[in-house]
Amino acid sequence: MPFDGREEQGRFEAFEKIDRVIDLLATPDRWCKGALLTRDGRRCIVGAMQAASAVAALRRPVLQAIREVTGASYRSIEFFNDSPATTHAMVLAVLSRARTAIAGGAVTWEPAPPARNRMRHQLRTLFAWHRVLG
Repeated sequence: MPFDGREEQGRFEAFEKIDRVIDLLATPDRWCKGALLTRDGRRCIVGAMQAASAVAALRRPVLQAIREVTGASYRSIEFFNDSPATTHAMVLAVLSRARTAIAGGAVTWEPAPPARNRMRHQLRTLFAWHRVLG
C-alpha cells in the first residue's frame, strides 16, 4: 500500500491531543482518582482523554508509557490512575513519555473503530458523566 499520509495525520492529531491532556492535568489540583470528572472540575487520566476526544488515539501509547515508567503492566489506564501508589508526578511522567513516543513515531496507528464500538464508547461516556453530575 503506498504512503497516503494517514499515519502522519494520525500522529499529528495524537500529538495535539496528548498536549491537551497534559494541559488538563498540568497541576495536582486538576487531577483526581476514582472519578472521570469531579464537581470541582478535576479529572483522572481517562477523563482528560475523553475531554480531549483522545481515548482511541492515546490508549495504546499511554498504556505503553505506564509500563515503561512504572515497570508494571496495569490492566487499564484507570487501574494505574487509581492505584494508591500513583502520584500526580507519575501521571505527568507517563504522559510525557507517551508524548515522546508519539513524537518519535514509536506508535502504530490503527483505523478508527467500527461505528458500533464508537457508539458503545459514547454510551459509556454518557453514563459516566451522569454518575458524576447526578
